[in-house]
Amino acid sequence: MTARAAPTALFVLSTVALGACGGKVDRQDLETKIADFVARQTGTTITVSCPDGVKPDKGTRVRCTTVLSGADTNIDILFTAKGKFRITQTRLQNP
Repeated sequence: MTARAAPTALFVLSTVALGACGGKVDRQDLETKIADFVARQTGTTITVSCPDGVKPDKGTRVRCTTVLSGADTNIDILFTAKGKFRITQTRLQNP
């Protein structure tokens, strides 16, 4: 397993809850929840970027981005219930 692959195992199937305002996810709250989770799991501080206007409905998939180990990385999440999501995958954007 490479150094870049190690964080992937930590993110998969992690469930996190967040708030929604007006039927859409608070983008900054989502980004903060992901960054906080990564910090707890790896001790690494990251900045996450997620799209605006996401509805937190069950089954909604969202791709956020960050930099891990110096490489641009996608973080895919899946909403499992209203306001709850899990990180399903992290993947280098251009391996």
